Amino acid sequence: MAKDCYLTLTVRNLPPGTTKQDVCNHINARYQNARPEVGPVVKDPNGHTFCTTVTVRQDTEDKCKTLLRDLNLRKIFPQYPTTDMRESELNVSDEFIGVTTLAEHNDPQFDLYFVHGLGGHAFKSWSTTTDMTSPRIWLRDIFPDDVKTRPVNQTNPNGPKLAGRFSTIGYRASSVGSNSAIMTIDKAAQNLLNMLRTDRPEGSSRPVYFACHSLGGIVTCQAIIRALRHNSDEHGRYHRHRDTLYQNDECLVKGIFFFGTPFEGSKLADNASLILKFLNKNSQLLDSLKAKSNELADIVAKFNQLRSQPHTDIPVLIAYEGLPIYGRTYVTKPDSATSSFKAHTMEINGDHRTMIKFSHRSDGSYREVAEGMIRLIQDTLTVSNMSPPASPKAHLQDDFQPKLLSRASTFASIRTMPPPYPGSGLQFSQHRKVPHEEPTPPASERASPVSDTCLLKVSAKNHFWNNQTPAVPVKYENVVPIVAPVRYCDPLPPVVPVKYSEIIPALEPGKREYKSPFSQLSQFDTVFLLDDTGSMGETEGDNNPRSKWDDLIESIQWTADIVCRYDKDGIDVRFFIDEAKDEFSIKKAQRVLDLLSNEVAPDELGGGTYIADRLYTILTEHLVKFEKWKQGLARRRGSPRVEKPKKLNLVVITDGAADDMEEVEDVIVETAKKLDELGAPVHQLGIQFLQIGKDDDAARWLAKLDDALKEKHNIRDIVDTRPWNRPTENDKSLKDRLKQILLGAISRAVDDERS
Repeated sequence: MAKDCYLTLTVRNLPPGTTKQDVCNHINARYQNARPEVGPVVKDPNGHTFCTTVTVRQDTEDKCKTLLRDLNLRKIFPQYPTTDMRESELNVSDEFIGVTTLAEHNDPQFDLYFVHGLGGHAFKSWSTTTDMTSPRIWLRDIFPDDVKTRPVNQTNPNGPKLAGRFSTIGYRASSVGSNSAIMTIDKAAQNLLNMLRTDRPEGSSRPVYFACHSLGGIVTCQAIIRALRHNSDEHGRYHRHRDTLYQNDECLVKGIFFFGTPFEGSKLADNASLILKFLNKNSQLLDSLKAKSNELADIVAKFNQLRSQPHTDIPVLIAYEGLPIYGRTYVTKPDSATSSFKAHTMEINGDHRTMIKFSHRSDGSYREVAEGMIRLIQDTLTVSNMSPPASPKAHLQDDFQPKLLSRASTFASIRTMPPPYPGSGLQFSQHRKVPHEEPTPPASERASPVSDTCLLKVSAKNHFWNNQTPAVPVKYENVVPIVAPVRYCDPLPPVVPVKYSEIIPALEPGKREYKSPFSQLSQFDTVFLLDDTGSMGETEGDNNPRSKWDDLIESIQWTADIVCRYDKDGIDVRFFIDEAKDEFSIKKAQRVLDLLSNEVAPDELGGGTYIADRLYTILTEHLVKFEKWKQGLARRRGSPRVEKPKKLNLVVITDGAADDMEEVEDVIVETAKKLDELGAPVHQLGIQFLQIGKDDDAARWLAKLDDALKEKHNIRDIVDTRPWNRPTENDKSLKDRLKQILLGAISRAVDDERS
């Protein structure tokens, strides 16, 4: 009998009202033999959509992957939707990257995050499976039920019961490259902090607990050190994470459960190397771990020091394996587990891998682990922090009701695409931080999702706050309120509302063409080349919580949605660094946002901004297609003809001047000369550089590309440049700004209009 293959998936962006049966029916309607097992349907952090986990089975692993691809981006229609969001496109994945909530009680009193080790997987590391049964994960299927039967106060069995939220944290840290171990752990720690900051409501004081396996414990220690231990050299980089784990002079991390984490100082690197050796990682990383043993031991020492402070006294429970892995050796011995901390320890009847895999409640090791974890939660949970108050800093988004959302897992805010362009109009609300001192406006002035009028009201006393967006209560119908981030301290120019019909006009009765300059995008293949170098993760100014990556995503929120409307072939999204994440023919702008929010991050290793090679590749691909088509025109009549390629609109979004400026200029010049040689139309190809941030050197270099290359080399003009939200652009309407970005390099009329 053939062995079934199982695959567990995360299914996100479920409309409110979706049930487990809805998800099951949705899958069965397409795959009758999938036999889906649907987990609890829980609310996403955005508060508007829901998610779940589903295990499917097929005859082969390839069929499971095919099923995954087929389900992704398909629309689901719940039988009894509870809001106007009656359908949505699913986001389906088997990677479990970011925070995945597996179970949640009503009115949770705490968050419990499960962190896997380097090279692990957020679901597979904790789950069990056999040839005859589907995967079972105790932190979803067993532990939450045991928790909710226990009282908050052990001395009052009939009092309020415990209620929690149980989530995994998944991150890419397999370290298959040549990165050093200390950089790998530090990068994973920063990713973890980003995920926590996105997952938890801003200003939340709900207690946090971690359960960590193997080197995931070291990653968690490093994350807590980065967030809570003041370091003047790195304060600007990590201070924004402090509020996630520290509120009102109180550390929110109330306990950590370590499973098989090697703490012993001098042997830490050897033990860590052993772990990665069994995970088949490369020899370069193993050598790096041994070479960096002092730095790794420092993480343990700093964390222990942090725990000694009155306001950051974090209780820990340590478990170590009772069996050697593969019958050969122990990864974490009792002396390694107990030598660094004063903590309760326990032995688990399993090796380093199986020690966190429990399939049933009767397992003796599970009972001991569950009891230890529940008692620590009871001992540290207090009535005062059971029900965190609503954050006053989030009041502007209380009434925001978008129609299409996705879960952001790795960055500073939960981002939503403007919904598609139905008759109800384009709606957008920018997330922002509001200072603690800023009073909450009266309810009458807060944002209203629907109104008969368009009214933008700017409070004079709230014009400026640390270069933040002004407080703007908005009422709108069929209108986009434009609120430009404040980057200077002069009086704000008037904020001009842009009507939906002015951006994308509706079709006139009996007409088939839009009267919009954007309609010419249908003639082009639009490619976004995005800067994912390390500098994009930085902020501009100590008081500005928004990174340049946040601003890049904001620019994409508008531009990608418009292009997808007109380019029926879809858009391509490509990156300076992470070429493996390039995606092609994306037809839904929401997918672009998900990619940038959940799967791609600015490169932490730095290394400079090099654009020439990527430009050369993209431009050459287009030139080759055009040249083949041109050659085909000369063939004898009746011969097969090559399809004429669409024109190319390349939008490059970056924050600074390239480190290979001369090479970039050479690529542009040679491309223009080749177009002339081929006799290509004037706007066969255009390159738009969009600057994020306000680096003056970058602005001067981009201006040179726009203005000087044409005259210096006597070539056609194929380059246009502009800033995103530069001070001199704040008085531009959104329509004009978007038109310049998307059409400035491919339309002489638009370029001349700007001049």
